[in-house]
Amino acid sequence: MRFIRLSPRSRGFQCALVAIQAGVEEGLERALVGTGKRAIVCHRGTLDPCAFWMSFGHSRESFFEMTGTTLEEHYRRYDLVVHMESAAVRVPEAYVRYPAAHRPEDVAQAALLDGLLGELWGGHPRYVKIEGMRDFEEKMGRAMRVIREFVGSTR
Repeated sequence: MRFIRLSPRSRGFQCALVAIQAGVEEGLERALVGTGKRAIVCHRGTLDPCAFWMSFGHSRESFFEMTGTTLEEHYRRYDLVVHMESAAVRVPEAYVRYPAAHRPEDVAQAALLDGLLGELWGGHPRYVKIEGMRDFEEKMGRAMRVIREFVGSTR
């Protein structure tokens, strides 16, 4: 057995994340063929690793070069992008990180990443931002309403 250690700061790690996310989405699309089901909702998208890459001091352009992708290709993968803004941005006292939540970033890092995600995804033609709030259940409820309205409008 061979082990390869990849750092999130490495090109290989970020390229792998894009490939894994795309593979999961494509596998789900194949699995839904003939089922009559239409919506796939993902927590992350193929463009999200770019925000992490940029947070390490690299350029957006270098991300697209190393992954062999374009911003437009990432946008075309998704019919709707719902950005649930991190509590770190507007209510930092409500931000919860590891070990209580699966977030290793501190408040400043989380706010930086959130801003980069908004910058990257903000140009998508159907981008909806749900601003940070203290109550996660309320924020999730708003996101679900956006998704239901979108799915209902495409029928």
